[in-house]
Amino acid sequence: MPTVMVVDDAPLTRATLKRLLVREGYDAVTAEGGGEALDKLEHQQIPDLILLDVHMPDLDGLELLERLHAHPQWKALPVVMLSSSSDAHTVHRANQLGAKAYLVKAAFSVHEMMRQVKSLTKYTPS
Repeated sequence: MPTVMVVDDAPLTRATLKRLLVREGYDAVTAEGGGEALDKLEHQQIPDLILLDVHMPDLDGLELLERLHAHPQWKALPVVMLSSSSDAHTVHRANQLGAKAYLVKAAFSVHEMMRQVKSLTKYTPS
């Protein structure tokens, strides 16, 4: 079963997304910021996909995305950005840095997010 890492500084968002992913047949791990995500990537199994918030206090999502795609072992790791920001510059920068999708938290549906997750992990739970 594929593993999805949820990186978001909001505890409720992390818990909700983890619960949803597990219900859909995924293994889910969480990190409350970019620094914790990097630590987990260095010391645990690499996930099949990362759901990544943009605005976080320690290391924001764009900085983490840039580091991921500069690292040979993590370069191909698909990342879906989840953000409250729909700022065109932020969306463009995320796309430049290699994000596979950018979903605005207030505007996306759970169905759309799961469609992206299933497509990028190529996983269809039985």
